[in-house]
Amino acid sequence: MKRITKTTFPRLLGAWVLILALLLSGCTFGQTSANSDTGADDANVSDDAGTTDTADTTEEEADADQPVDYSKYNAYLEVLNSVYEMDDLLTGYFTVVQYQPEFALVDGAEYSMLDDVFGYYTFHSYIMTDALSYCDEDPAYPEQDELLKQLDEPFQTMGEILSDLGWYISYQQYDGDNLAEAAELHTRLYEAVGAFDEAALPFMESMNALDEATEADELERLQAEGWDIAYYTRIIVSISNDIDTEIWEQLSAVETGTLPPLDMTNLETLYTEHQEAYASLTEALADPESVQLVWPDSVTAEVEVELFTDAASNVNTALENFMTATRNQEDYSESYDAYFSACSRLIDLYNSMISG
Repeated sequence: MKRITKTTFPRLLGAWVLILALLLSGCTFGQTSANSDTGADDANVSDDAGTTDTADTTEEEADADQPVDYSKYNAYLEVLNSVYEMDDLLTGYFTVVQYQPEFALVDGAEYSMLDDVFGYYTFHSYIMTDALSYCDEDPAYPEQDELLKQLDEPFQTMGEILSDLGWYISYQQYDGDNLAEAAELHTRLYEAVGAFDEAALPFMESMNALDEATEADELERLQAEGWDIAYYTRIIVSISNDIDTEIWEQLSAVETGTLPPLDMTNLETLYTEHQEAYASLTEALADPESVQLVWPDSVTAEVEVELFTDAASNVNTALENFMTATRNQEDYSESYDAYFSACSRLIDLYNSMISG
């Protein structure tokens, strides 16, 4: 099964944003053809009018029944998740430190503000190593395969620098050295960020484009196969993407530094769609057959259903709070952050508990 990819736009006015990249997919990527033993060649040909090659038909049917191996795709998705995590750290860093070769804080900022940004960040280099091991294997993703190879060195370099920054900031080493090492780390980071962006952005765009091409087939397959829990989770995350896009477009059009009131027209429509999807997901989570399909182990199913139900409920509550704040023209930044943090938690549970 394919996993949900968790991605982030640059933060605007301190809010987190998420977009949906991938969940499960019904496309034929990774599908292995089956060899069907159909006997002698002449047994596959009818002498009747309208000759039919039954061997071809049998093979096509066999292909359709084969399980899809998403190991390679999921490995690439892990790299994409890590790239977006790095991008988020860079965005947070350059809201505190000026984007220039010389180390200097943004006016009014304090270096300690980065404590929450980095939060004991750990870089996992094996994610790239694992993905690269699939590069020359089937299924072939020619564009993504090549872009992944180009990303390798900038990815490793940026990860090591951000890891060093994370250790320096999380353990508040800057308190005792008058920011001397902060300046050294900044120089390394500034020198590496250009190459990282140059390699990372095409990879992000390419992977997201590949996801978009499978969206309709994915939803159709999940619904047809009765995976209601996965289906409605995907719908909810997709709606969060649409909500994020709507908010982003409105905020991007504002030139002032204040948080503007939002046009609620499209948001109200999206909220109604969310309520419908959430009600359907809640119903599926209470249906024994739907639960059995996702969590066949009866010993752990109850706990897993409870965790997933709570996560979905938190998304719903956070969105309700956001809608209340925006309708009342109140400061909605905290509720916006809480909503997408709740979505992030739901995605994490989906990836670990449903897609494996």
